[in-house]
Amino acid sequence: MEDSSLKAFGEVISLVMAGEHLARDTARKMFREILSDAQPELHQGAFLAALRMKGETEEEIAGCFEAIYETDTRKVDMDGSAVVENCGTGMDTLKTFNISTLAAIVAAGLGVPMARHGARAITSRCGTVDLCEALGVDVECPVDLVRRSIETCGIGLFNGMSPEIHPGGLGRILSRIRFGSTLNIAASLANPALPKIGVRGVGAPGQVAPTLEVMRRIGYRRALVFHGFDETGQKGMDELSSLGVSRMGILGEDGKTEFREVRPRDVGIPQGTYGMIRPADTIRQEAAAAVRLLAGEGPGPRTDIVALNAAAVLWVGGSAPSLDRGVGMARDYILSGKGLGKLARWVEVQNRRPLEMRERLNRVCREAGVEIPAPA
Repeated sequence: MEDSSLKAFGEVISLVMAGEHLARDTARKMFREILSDAQPELHQGAFLAALRMKGETEEEIAGCFEAIYETDTRKVDMDGSAVVENCGTGMDTLKTFNISTLAAIVAAGLGVPMARHGARAITSRCGTVDLCEALGVDVECPVDLVRRSIETCGIGLFNGMSPEIHPGGLGRILSRIRFGSTLNIAASLANPALPKIGVRGVGAPGQVAPTLEVMRRIGYRRALVFHGFDETGQKGMDELSSLGVSRMGILGEDGKTEFREVRPRDVGIPQGTYGMIRPADTIRQEAAAAVRLLAGEGPGPRTDIVALNAAAVLWVGGSAPSLDRGVGMARDYILSGKGLGKLARWVEVQNRRPLEMRERLNRVCREAGVEIPAPA
């Protein structure tokens, strides 16, 4: 590698360390060098850490997104279907069980086509890909199978750490770091289906406005970005909270944004306690808890927070007229137990080995003490 390339990259790192913001094009070029492994790993890690410590601007996040989507994403055409995505971006101070995955299954069961894009755990115990794999979904399949799953059963998951989805450097980077970075937000946006409707939880309240602005700039028509707090207001989660206030940024069809706060009582949810929504110790335990909840047999506080976050998808996706109405719809669906049938159907469709992986789901159900479902 030429010393001039090392020096130029290092100079930009120094600027970021000094607190200077990068233009969108500069950020895109820097991330292209990282994704192509054109710089030493020490330089790559230093840049990611420096940008995270400085705090990313909208231009920097957008530049990172463009580098990933343009150079390292296998794309799919959904033929104009208005698919919706939801995700948590991590980097929060209050870790919870995997709420967004269950919320997506509930929303799909209520008719919202979900094109998810997730990863294995980086800053949490159990990432979306980890949980879905434990439940029997084929998380290493190619993009065309994910597309068929979305079209056939209303939900599919693109694995952001798989070379089938991102054949370049993204998976390499994400598999080697265990700290939050710009990639938590920007990489989550590089969805192969490029949805225009999205729900995204962020790890700090200061990320709500810039993330919403990035989503507006890259073409989202409707979006909801939020950060939820515990009852003290000191710690937060990348979910709508059933413990305390949540701060939300809303992007409307007219391109305008607004910001609100919502509390559990505003949407008919009793205030919960952290002990009921903390993550399990193992992925196996998370999987068992997930099927119990989808069977309508989960604890009330877990049902409440999943219903709240599913309601966000229903509301932004146009299937519920308001957040509080969405909560009621989602709670009724969860308590009906139909969500477990929707999961079984997903396992059946997003799979190259459906019989083998369906048996995996059946084993989880037996361990959880719930009836093995028929696909729905």
